[in-house]
Parts: sequence; C-alpha cells; structure tokens
Amino acid sequence: MDNPQALPNDFIKLCQSVTAKRPKAVIDHILQYGFVTTEELQQTYGYNHPPRAARDVRELGIS
Repeated sequence: MDNPQALPNDFIKLCQSVTAKRPKAVIDHILQYGFVTTEELQQTYGYNHPPRAARDVRELGIS
C-alpha cells in the first residue's frame, strides 16, 4: 500500500497473527500491494479456487 501507517495498529497485528498458509499469502499480498486479483491468486500462488482463499481471510474476521 502507499501508506501502510494509515491502517490501525490493531488491524495490522490481527493480520500478522494469521499463520495459515493460504490466508497469510492473501493478507501479505494485500498489505504489500493494496489488493489482489483472483488471477494473481491462481497464477502467482497456485490456488485452484481463488475465491476460497479470499473467503479464508474473511472467515478470520478480516474484511
């Protein structure tokens, strides 16, 4: 992201507390670039069902 400091510290800590591989990859990518596409999830990370990777993140309480 352009200014990661704009995010609340408790949100950053929540994101950093995720250790499961699939949601962590999604979160780290979004924190670094600001967004992630289903194409990136499929091509870069090899996820055959990209919407499931995004849903994993939402199920952890991170919108």
